[in-house]
Amino acid sequence: MKLRERKRGKPGKSILVNVVDLQNRIRVDKKYIERVARKTVSLGNKNRRESGPGRCEVEIIFVNNSYIKRLNKRYRKVNRATDVIAFPMEEDEKMARSLHFSPCLLGDVFISTERAKVQAKYFRHSVKKEVTILTIHGVLHLLRYDHEKKEDRRVMKQKEEEVLNRIENLKK
Repeated sequence: MKLRERKRGKPGKSILVNVVDLQNRIRVDKKYIERVARKTVSLGNKNRRESGPGRCEVEIIFVNNSYIKRLNKRYRKVNRATDVIAFPMEEDEKMARSLHFSPCLLGDVFISTERAKVQAKYFRHSVKKEVTILTIHGVLHLLRYDHEKKEDRRVMKQKEEEVLNRIENLKK
């Protein structure tokens, strides 16, 4: 009996998600995004990152096109808006473990809601679904998934679809 209770309560407490909305064009359901990020970490973390004994923390930040364009230019040297940018905290994670901090800082994911709206129209689905896909994609990058090589792209796409299918099966 105690095992089931511990198992049920553990996932929500071991993944801390902070959702920040710095834009005002599209309403963001923060609780829903938290659930999406938690589910993505729990399904995508297998053999990808050491999370240590403590909490994993991730931050999802919603911004407009001009904000994400500045990030893209500064950190990727690409002078245009993009849909999602992820900043893994790999070096900080190693330092935190060496200093015996309990949190595993996965990193930050920035999502342009303006680009999400345009892409949702293009792909003929809702903005909510597009924001969900971008959240999954960004969090998987924090977990060291990549799409630079063909095989890596296949693995990441497969994981994105697996997580999306699991989320769509949840009550929203």
